[in-house]
Amino acid sequence: MFDLDRWQEILNVLWMNKLRTVITGISVAWAIFMLVFLLGSGNGLQNGVKEMFKDDAVNSMWIYADATSMPHAGLPVGRKINMNNADYDKISQLEGVRHSTGRFNIWGEFSIKNKQNKGVFNVRSVHPGHLYIENTEMTFGRYINDRDNEVFRKVAVIGKLVSEHFFDSHEEALGEWIDVKGSQFQVVGVFEDSGGDREMSMVYLPIRTAQLAFNGKDRIHQMMVEVGDLTTAESQKLGAKIQNEFARKYNFDPDDKKALRVNNGLEEYEQIMTMFFGIKLIIVLVGFLTLFAGIIAVSNIMLITVKERTKEIGVRKALGATPRHIIGTIIQESVFITLIAGYLGLVVGIYLLWQIDFLLKYFEMESDFFKNPEVGWEMAVSSIVLLVIAGALGGLIPAYKAAKISPVAAMSA
Repeated sequence: MFDLDRWQEILNVLWMNKLRTVITGISVAWAIFMLVFLLGSGNGLQNGVKEMFKDDAVNSMWIYADATSMPHAGLPVGRKINMNNADYDKISQLEGVRHSTGRFNIWGEFSIKNKQNKGVFNVRSVHPGHLYIENTEMTFGRYINDRDNEVFRKVAVIGKLVSEHFFDSHEEALGEWIDVKGSQFQVVGVFEDSGGDREMSMVYLPIRTAQLAFNGKDRIHQMMVEVGDLTTAESQKLGAKIQNEFARKYNFDPDDKKALRVNNGLEEYEQIMTMFFGIKLIIVLVGFLTLFAGIIAVSNIMLITVKERTKEIGVRKALGATPRHIIGTIIQESVFITLIAGYLGLVVGIYLLWQIDFLLKYFEMESDFFKNPEVGWEMAVSSIVLLVIAGALGGLIPAYKAAKISPVAAMSA
């Protein structure tokens, strides 16, 4: 491997056949470039979708009620289904539910005020379990608790951007009062949220307090549950159970998905990840087929080289060169071309992905469907190993053919 004479021989041969060497190198470099670029782009799509799920717990189920769309038991279509506090209590006690929350919507954006300032922000009223389902991170103070709902406390938890709008520091916000649609609420906590600025511009209130303060009676517009360690199949059974419980109580067809819709986040996440696994499989297949074409090109070039050097190889064998030495030289030359060209393709592919990522961030063009296209170091190392193997395979047949050359036949060729 570190025989100086052999390396000089290989470099001389490559230099004398510059065009052929460059063409061979381009075929290999293009194959590795395509493999890296396609994998990086696939990762960008996958990262974008993962970012969409980042705001909410993946293992969550979202429950919406609307109006019936199917006749049932002689009852008309279009009956409105309204969820209430009793429904929440029932659902939260089902086996498999770890955290749960309801939402009573206070529609629209409201001018939130304090003594010195005012601003327009969204308001949600929730149960304590909302903290875990929305992946909310408390930075100061506390979140809404059960006691807040039991005694109808007029407290609020505000997002980081709301706090920065009204107060000089987050610590200063704790204990202060804000006006929400004419009602005073005391700030007990400040939170951050991976969902971004929209989520951190939110004001959370205890749901029972909001129902009382804003004439909501016991109405709940939406419910969410987190299902802990349940598998996808188990979560599907839980979703069917919730559907049947509501269908029995409100007397509608259990198959009526408009009357009650249960969105299974775990199921959706698994479906999307399965889809991306298929995409990656296709990308890898295309990349390997391209690489295989590069190996064929290297092998063909090496066969031509061996044919052109028939007399030279015959002379070497006549002077005592062993078949092992001949095979080693040809394979080493093939590996060298493949490794250098492939490494260049790898670097160009990674650099192009980096440039795309930079431009997306610079021009603020990142979307929920494409984010941070990249390939990990595992991929880089695997590519290098793959190149060595590909180079060896590309030179194997020509090397074997070279070793079989007879010195007598070579001299007369």
